[in-house]
Amino acid sequence: MKEYNADAIRNIAFIGHGGSGKTTISELLLFTSGEINRIGKVEEGNTTSDFNANEIERKMSLATSPLHLEWDSTKVNILDTPGFPDFIGQVISSLHVADLAVSVVKSFEGVEVGTEQTWEFVRKNKLPAAVIISKIDNEHSKFFETIESAKDRLSHDITVVSFPVKEGLNFNAIVDLLKMKMITYGEAGSKKITEEEIPADIKPQADKLREELIEKIAESSEELMNKFFEEGALTEEEIQQGLKTSIIKCGLIPAFAFSGTKAVGANTFLDFTSKFF
Repeated sequence: MKEYNADAIRNIAFIGHGGSGKTTISELLLFTSGEINRIGKVEEGNTTSDFNANEIERKMSLATSPLHLEWDSTKVNILDTPGFPDFIGQVISSLHVADLAVSVVKSFEGVEVGTEQTWEFVRKNKLPAAVIISKIDNEHSKFFETIESAKDRLSHDITVVSFPVKEGLNFNAIVDLLKMKMITYGEAGSKKITEEEIPADIKPQADKLREELIEKIAESSEELMNKFFEEGALTEEEIQQGLKTSIIKCGLIPAFAFSGTKAVGANTFLDFTSKFF
């Protein structure tokens, strides 16, 4: 196995309410990176993470599974934790060894009891964090409502990094606010993505959200904040360095739009993990 320097290793834990999609997302990330050659499904009992006979029978995670993948010259270690409250000890122990927690929240049910319960340990450990808004392909998806709910109930520092072009059954594209591009994903399993200019009808929304992101990044240091208020902008280098600093200081919690079953959002999340976590 290839050896990695410490600064090229990412240790992240997926946490959240049961059924929020942690195992499905983990499976998709393994497939996208080439670690596995087919996407397993929880309901079919063939995911990499849920390998225990009881997990397969009950179609839910009962213990934390350690997974790993390689992406853009980094090694990403993932802890896929169970969401059922009886196994909260698994989450607590996982967060002791993770460098960052990723809370997975369903876009149509929002922040649930298990979301808040596991988030308490993120707060207690003062752990850097991110949020994935999952299952945006659900017909009742409410991405921005869920973001506002998460800001109210988890942290006001949650900041959108990618958002859906269209929600619901036809969800297949996101806007990446760092690249300022629309990224369209092909059918699940195809690994096909295309980058295009942001459509005119959602460009104003993208501009507004990018400004909010950059303002939040500027808060990471007095120097950046002064420059942002004087010039109204930051250089690409300042954005990248400020983003890293802000996440480490727990000053910014990036939020991503995602669908595990439609395989939308994986590349953006992995790129971000490699560069900024």
